[in-house]
Amino acid sequence: MPLPRIFSLPRNPRFSTWQVFLAYGGRFSDELLGGLPDVLMPTIQQVLGLSLAQIGLLRQVMEWTSQVIDPIHGLLLDVWDRKWLMGLGAAGVGLSILFIGLAPTFALLLLAFALYGATGGPLTHTGDVLVVEAYPTAPDRAYTRSVLFDTSGAALAPLLVVLVFWLGWDWRWLLAGMGGGALVYAAAIVRTGFPPSFHIHQEEGLPLWSTLAGNVQEVLASPEARRWIVFHFFFDLLETPFILRTVWLAEEVGMSQALIGVYVAGQMGVGVIGLLALDRWRARAEAGHVLRVVTVAVALLFPLWLLLPGVWSRFVLMIPLTFFFSMYWPIAKAAALTSAPGRAGAVTAVGSLFAFIPLPLLFGLLAQAIGLTTAMLALFLPAVAVMGWLVRKT
Repeated sequence: MPLPRIFSLPRNPRFSTWQVFLAYGGRFSDELLGGLPDVLMPTIQQVLGLSLAQIGLLRQVMEWTSQVIDPIHGLLLDVWDRKWLMGLGAAGVGLSILFIGLAPTFALLLLAFALYGATGGPLTHTGDVLVVEAYPTAPDRAYTRSVLFDTSGAALAPLLVVLVFWLGWDWRWLLAGMGGGALVYAAAIVRTGFPPSFHIHQEEGLPLWSTLAGNVQEVLASPEARRWIVFHFFFDLLETPFILRTVWLAEEVGMSQALIGVYVAGQMGVGVIGLLALDRWRARAEAGHVLRVVTVAVALLFPLWLLLPGVWSRFVLMIPLTFFFSMYWPIAKAAALTSAPGRAGAVTAVGSLFAFIPLPLLFGLLAQAIGLTTAMLALFLPAVAVMGWLVRKT
């Protein structure tokens, strides 16, 4: 029986189809499970009587714990058994969703969100590394398919919430069921296991701290790794203006809330089409060529989308802008993870340190000082210029 097309790329013989399936499940389950509390937050707020400040604190605690754990996990990813890192991550995410559904007080809810922040990274980042190692001849195409699973999970979360309320079921049972499913997934990961990093046996006999320090030194000494780590930071900078896109569409463009909902749904649909197109495009063209075309297209389209007047011009320009923008992440992420062979975890650890820079907060302060439209251009222009410079010889 032939394999499904999602597994049709030439695969590393060390990986079985089942192991690949479990690896792809990391991003999917994170988006699905992580999306449920976001969609249900108005109900959770009403049941527990939460203030807006308390809701903001939940998200902040999740980000803080993630920022602390992710660099540590990245370092251990190259030297520890991947099944425990990913399995414990899946178990922690499952337990956090269970606790969110069962929490009777804000204090327990806060602990549940902190647990999600601590374990979401080990689940997703381990899965990312396994996906690109499973398909070493086409890591960005494999990762593109991982992002498609990611998007499917993000879309499924609100659909499940709608279904539960339509059927008149208790929303807490949805969280309990999905959390329990994540625990089963975690058990499958631990029971199955994954191939170790190919260089791990070369490090046996060295103290752990020496191995970790050596991995970081190799990453920092690699021009290719440094280039993609810097690229990712400027990609984060490029993305930052989009966190306030719905506010901008309402305040500056004059869209209603309903029309903004249609706009965001359209973006998700175009993004999926862009990922499917990227998979086929990469089958015919080099990654560097794709990135150069995408960078030129985004550099031209974003200022037009931002500055042309009218509501419908934003809808029309959103289509090609989202189409090309969706192609950045899979190529850049796969390139970073393969830039220092055998040390993808160390690359992840070093890159995650940029998360301590509070880009959303700084952007909000800048927008308040000089205006939202001007601030969006002020971040976009230098970010796309640096990214274009970094990919010119890719």
